[in-house]
Amino acid sequence: MPRFHTAHVTDIRRETDDAVVISLAPNSGDFSFTPGQYLTFRRDFGGVELRRCYSICSTASEGLKIGVKAVDGGSFSNCANQNISVGDAIEVMEPMGTFGEKLGENNLGFAGGSGITPLLSIIKSILAENQNTSFTLVYANRSVASTMFRTELQDLKDIYMERFYVIHMLEDNAQDIDLFAGRLDSEKLENLFQG
Repeated sequence: MPRFHTAHVTDIRRETDDAVVISLAPNSGDFSFTPGQYLTFRRDFGGVELRRCYSICSTASEGLKIGVKAVDGGSFSNCANQNISVGDAIEVMEPMGTFGEKLGENNLGFAGGSGITPLLSIIKSILAENQNTSFTLVYANRSVASTMFRTELQDLKDIYMERFYVIHMLEDNAQDIDLFAGRLDSEKLENLFQG
């Protein structure tokens, strides 16, 4: 039966104005993970126990990291963005989930906003582990400034130029190509894949 363990926050990195990356060091339990898995956190807020799940955004060699984007009215996400500090203890379950287990040589992924977190772990892992693998990511965001892991994705494009492709779809920023501006919808997808 899954149970909670204590993990300490070892680093907090501001990713965007409303998102952080939190590095964790568990004190006990088996926290080995496969790309695409998530962690369940537990915290007491004014006498009410809340549990929230966050996807792991790192590879095994990078250690245990999650990306947390603040949301309106989000108790845990806002606490993570404003009140958690290095050294704090957090209650967390061992990694769970099977997202992304059946990947092939040519992969296509879609993400919007903070939904990039499990895909980032998967992308970094499969590109590093298999020279025959490619990945195309369609990533929708409101703006350039709100795009989580923008620099890291660019670095991956530079490292894996022939195997990793990112198509940024931005709602609020003008783009040179109309297809990549505005909301991602079925018409845009159809036009994208015709090209």
